[in-house]
Amino acid sequence: MRVAILLHWNEGEKSGVFKKVVSQIRLWKSQGVFISLHLISRRHLLNMWQHYLEGVPITLHIYNAYNVATRVRAWKEAVKALKAHRPDIVYHRYDLYMPSLKGISRSLPLVLEINTDDLTEYCLRKGLRCWYNRLTRALLLRDVAGLVFVTYELAGLPHFARYQKPSVVIANGIVLDDYHSLPTPRNEEPRLVFLGTDSQPWHGVDKVVRMAQHFPRWHFDVVGIRREKVCEIPSNVSFYGPLDRQAYEPVLAKADVAIGTLALHRIRMNEACPLKVREYLAYGLPLILGHKDTDFPQGAPFILELPNTEDNVESSGTAIETFVFKWMGQRVSRNAISNIDIRVKEARRLAFLHDVLELSY
Repeated sequence: MRVAILLHWNEGEKSGVFKKVVSQIRLWKSQGVFISLHLISRRHLLNMWQHYLEGVPITLHIYNAYNVATRVRAWKEAVKALKAHRPDIVYHRYDLYMPSLKGISRSLPLVLEINTDDLTEYCLRKGLRCWYNRLTRALLLRDVAGLVFVTYELAGLPHFARYQKPSVVIANGIVLDDYHSLPTPRNEEPRLVFLGTDSQPWHGVDKVVRMAQHFPRWHFDVVGIRREKVCEIPSNVSFYGPLDRQAYEPVLAKADVAIGTLALHRIRMNEACPLKVREYLAYGLPLILGHKDTDFPQGAPFILELPNTEDNVESSGTAIETFVFKWMGQRVSRNAISNIDIRVKEARRLAFLHDVLELSY
């Protein structure tokens, strides 16, 4: 099977999407799949992708963020380059509709990966992006050959289900062999860690601060968020800003418990499968979440699931305290998280692509 991956992405090697795509391609390649990668970006990151994906044909198509014409041209060039590699099928992470995508869906099976509720997330900030997506999304969705959802909640949304496309739910995964369970710390008082990103309101970094205020004797390490982005920081919170894995692993090693996304309700969602949560688990960290996790729909002893509400930290003080003290000095067993391994995920994804391919011819 020959697969072309079409990806619009502007972030570097620290991003979860970059890690996911690289791991995905490496595993597909090891399974005998011929892959070409076609990037649309406003950043010149070709060398970075080539460094991690040696031997994979990669094309990069640059656009100017302030010039719509350059964006349209970049997509057109990417589609042309993609077709030149004569793929059997195209895999694309859902993005804003571009007219050149019609050139794919009319001649090749196009499978979309759905990672978010676009009607909600794209409209968090009102403007052209929101309304353009609302007006054009049907032009893309009605012509695709298949949909890969990262959560069951997304798969059930009426504005996806109405198109009645072949679909599968595959949560985000991680290469477990790339991680080792961290030794248990010997903290006198609990220490918690949070990995996040600036300007993502659903991450709930403000709630981490509120948790720190509620438990003033505990210490909280916040990685990925710049200190100046947060107001009224208590003395028991340390901010590290963006770090690469080598730099933040020692921070995780000091933690008893990790904190995941706490404010998914802000984008009207109840279920997710963040890569950072898989990374926590791969390191052996038990975790506190504010939502249901796709890979653990019935919960797990090492996950404390808070209500998906604005006051979930304040209303769950006793549950948080009990969970944290229970898990101090313990790590999550590797056997308990084997289902998050990317090998399990990608075997299902490739099987789905084969099924879509057979249905298309």
